[in-house]
Amino acid sequence: MDVSLLALLVRVVVSLGVVLAVMAAAAAVLRRSGVVGSAPAGRRGMRRRSLPLEVIARHGLSRGSSLAVVRMGERALVLGVTEHQVTLLTEVDPAELDAPPDPDEHFAGPAGPGIGPGTLPWKVALEQLRERTVRRS
Repeated sequence: MDVSLLALLVRVVVSLGVVLAVMAAAAAVLRRSGVVGSAPAGRRGMRRRSLPLEVIARHGLSRGSSLAVVRMGERALVLGVTEHQVTLLTEVDPAELDAPPDPDEHFAGPAGPGIGPGTLPWKVALEQLRERTVRRS
């Protein structure tokens, strides 16, 4: 092996090491200053505690959209999910999700889940919404 080729190889390896060290130092400085990291811009320097997230029910409405009932900490949310966005439809009482449906209760009318005296269990409400949005030829 030629001496100039060996010198060139050593030079390339040392240069690569210097570049990687500079990149690691820059990342550490940016992380400490709060410019990059997991915290949003308004909460720099503060630690975010993660809330337990549980998907209670999910029901497809069409090929690219669905409804999801999600429990996040002490909140229960009904979300509309499409390929491009997630929309909060309503927030419900989490105790309502845990309660078993009363078999003696008569469901009256098209009232939505948790709305008024004719409330529907979530699975029935999701199925009714799905039936209303299905295209029939």
